[in-house]
Amino acid sequence: MCVPDKKQEKPVTLFTREEIKERALKSQEILIIFKSKVYNLTKWAKYHPGGYMAVFHLAGKDATDAITAFHPDWVMETRMPHFQVGELVPEQRKVSKISEDYQLLDQQLRKEGLYKTDMFFYVREAAKFFAAWALAFAFMFVGPTYMPPAVAYLASCSSLAFLWHQAAFVAHDAGHSSIFHNSTKDVIFGIFLADFFGGLSLGWWKDSHNVHHIVTNSEEHDPDIQHLPFFAVSTRLFNNLYSTYHKRVMEFDDAAKIFVSIQDRLYYIILLFGRFNLYVNSWMHLLKPRVPFRSLEIVGMAVYWSWYTLLLSQLPSWGWILGYVFLSHALTAILHVQITLSHFGMPTGDIGDEEFAAMGLRTSMDVDCPWWLDWFHGGLQFQVGHHLFPRIPRTNLRRLRPYIAKFAKDHGLEYHNYGFIKGNGIVLGVLRDVANHAHLLAKASKPHRH
Repeated sequence: MCVPDKKQEKPVTLFTREEIKERALKSQEILIIFKSKVYNLTKWAKYHPGGYMAVFHLAGKDATDAITAFHPDWVMETRMPHFQVGELVPEQRKVSKISEDYQLLDQQLRKEGLYKTDMFFYVREAAKFFAAWALAFAFMFVGPTYMPPAVAYLASCSSLAFLWHQAAFVAHDAGHSSIFHNSTKDVIFGIFLADFFGGLSLGWWKDSHNVHHIVTNSEEHDPDIQHLPFFAVSTRLFNNLYSTYHKRVMEFDDAAKIFVSIQDRLYYIILLFGRFNLYVNSWMHLLKPRVPFRSLEIVGMAVYWSWYTLLLSQLPSWGWILGYVFLSHALTAILHVQITLSHFGMPTGDIGDEEFAAMGLRTSMDVDCPWWLDWFHGGLQFQVGHHLFPRIPRTNLRRLRPYIAKFAKDHGLEYHNYGFIKGNGIVLGVLRDVANHAHLLAKASKPHRH
């Protein structure tokens, strides 16, 4: 349907929400709605800096809240108009009360300065990282002269684990453009931390993590809860679901049945090896076509393995080398606990046209801790607020918490906020429930003897 537009003096195509959904489903067009206007992102999606799949999962939907959450104003003002193909029919332009209030809250937070970055905080963080990195070398090269070698080596690998743990939080901030609020500057800074100092691809993390934010805790779509054969946080994962992110069927095979049936007992043990899995994912990402900053990331990871190998070369035997590699990586398991704590214990699945803010509150958990422990949790303790407003700098997330609690109360939504110990108990409880189902399933599948 077309009607004349007096300003543009040309016809404007009108769409119904049903038509947009149907075209997205049947024709695989990436049609989205933003503030009652309709955009076709089909040809451009593969060039999206945040990854194709993050755009793909918005197809057929009103993406107003998600786009507002992830992008600065200039993107909507200067880039998006090029992709506009029409508008919603007038009778379908009314939005839900949750979405309306979310937009109002976002404007209020901007006015109150919660989007402003404390750059001195990140200067201090950078100094802390360089100190930890320097200590790792000092303990390795000089330490054995003044202390027992075993103590020096332990201090060295502990310094590295501290560096990787803390730098991951800042790389996370950079990946969301919440430091410089400039995608290029933030990505380059994030690559410097993640690739050069950690050997991990920031591009892989962005590609995966943005999808996680758009389809949080969806068994088919969210890579952050797709960990078969080791973990399953929902019995739906028993059904050999197809992962839209990994482009393959997640088979609940014999190995998965064994691991999942005892996953609550293996949880912390498996997380000791979590960092090794990140290396694999990083290199797999860099081998894909059309990877932004591929050359810089490869150089960064080459530099990382060069200086890490130099450290290992100072150890007296292969036994010491293997021990150092394992311990320096295993000590970062606390980071993987903090990451999985945010969502493993929360409800899973998709709920139709659920609003962006409602999904964030339903699927995310905050960790209640005193302010002096904020450095330890690195912003992950404010996961609910971060999911609703991912570009707000970490230093302002504590200020954001009362707004989130009030927003949830006003709309009759549950705000999940627990202490660290209770949060771990909730996660273990979910893992145990799913493990019990897996055990019963395996028992039922065994042939009965007469």
